[in-house]
Amino acid sequence: MAKNLSDVTVKLNVEQPSVPVNMGNLAIFVKGESAKVETFSSYDDVISAHSDNDAINQVASGYFAQGDHGDKLFIITYDKLDSAAETFYSEGWEFATVVGADGSNPDEEIAALSNYINGKDERFAVTAYPATDTTVTKAEEIRSNLGNSRRTIVFANGDTQSQAFYGVGALIGAVANEVVGSVTWKFRKMGGVKPVGLNVTQIEKLHAANILTYVTKAGANQTSEGKTIGGEFIDALHGDDWVKASIETELQKLLSSSKKLTFDATGIAQIDAVVTNVLSQATRNGIIIENTETGMGKFTVTTASREDAAAADISSRHYTGLSFSYTRAGAIHSVTVSGQINL
Repeated sequence: MAKNLSDVTVKLNVEQPSVPVNMGNLAIFVKGESAKVETFSSYDDVISAHSDNDAINQVASGYFAQGDHGDKLFIITYDKLDSAAETFYSEGWEFATVVGADGSNPDEEIAALSNYINGKDERFAVTAYPATDTTVTKAEEIRSNLGNSRRTIVFANGDTQSQAFYGVGALIGAVANEVVGSVTWKFRKMGGVKPVGLNVTQIEKLHAANILTYVTKAGANQTSEGKTIGGEFIDALHGDDWVKASIETELQKLLSSSKKLTFDATGIAQIDAVVTNVLSQATRNGIIIENTETGMGKFTVTTASREDAAAADISSRHYTGLSFSYTRAGAIHSVTVSGQINL
């Protein structure tokens, strides 16, 4: 399992049904002779290092062409994908895609990345296919090959695979780095991506497989949906990631900045305050729904006293008595209006 140098562990469980690092950073995985990671802050830098791989260039071009792109693009070369993903897990990427060393779209490697990230139940795998009749026909096959993963995004766009790769970068660059919780992934506009030439029936087939595409509605170009291949809303999972990463980061800051965090009511209250502050910020960002009666976020933070702690935890200086829960804010993706005409 990938390791981060941290004294804080946050376990986030989602009740069904009913760091932070830059949360919009993208990693491109490409097969090579040995594992390594490279970090880029501009498209020109990518071209200088990887001019021979059209797929990398297209993803990077789409990513850096967007005004709100993340501050970094990672290119991770791997021999074994899972091993490289583990090794470079703490580099600071939230989204990841795979391209072939020859510029192709390697289905088996995409499935491997999808399975890896789905097993982590955090972050996202993202891939794209051209918006063609062939992709529409095999939409359910694509979903099946990716294991119906709740953490994988599939974007059908462009007429060719090269254009589809551009769309991967554009999608992440345009949306992922917005304030997490403030945007849904449906209705989003991106530069350099053209609306698809598919008819309504074909688009509905893509949506049935939870594949999003790029369309024109009311004269505006926009993403047609905002779900992962497993049917989860991307913004909801992204919000969960933000909460987890923020709590980990802020609690680590508390531990590191305190001369001594005492194992008593005073120290526990400080931990409680940190988590409450993060969840309050999540409410302001739009991740957590607001309680209309109190004006506060609909969340709870519960702490156990020292007296309730296990003797082994006290002796090892490990506090396990805090838990929290919250209700996601959600979003409106469609509207039905009932009207009456009086004659």
